[in-house]
Amino acid sequence: MKILCLVSRIAAITIVCFLVSGAASIAGPWLPLPAVDASNGHQSSVRARVTLVDGTSRAITIQGVGCTESICSRVRAKDTRADDVWLDRLVSVREISHNAEGPVRAILTFTDSSERQVSIIQGTRVIYVEGRFGRTEKLDLASLARIDFE
Repeated sequence: MKILCLVSRIAAITIVCFLVSGAASIAGPWLPLPAVDASNGHQSSVRARVTLVDGTSRAITIQGVGCTESICSRVRAKDTRADDVWLDRLVSVREISHNAEGPVRAILTFTDSSERQVSIIQGTRVIYVEGRFGRTEKLDLASLARIDFE
């Protein structure tokens, strides 16, 4: 009888541990991102308004940038000259080329009022945004007409 009771308790503890670890892995992608990346001092979860090429617009929270497979960075994109483009230093992105593949050209306006034409590499041309119900959505930079950062 004591062995059966012990086995039942171990089974119950195992099930609870399994459920807790499973819930943590499911909740992982929807947990809020840190406000500031401690390693470089730049903010993640940047808010912006995007205008798509069809003229519709929507408010978004940018979780990061990357390729079609995954987020590569939460705080910066790269241009073809290997320069960093810090997302929290942007005011707008405009005159975006609509290349189906490869780098995407655009004119960036920075918080210091400077402007620069860049070619964003293919590896950081997909913008990962917080979607409905906490799900992550992908927006290809080439599908946008403009981004205005808050």
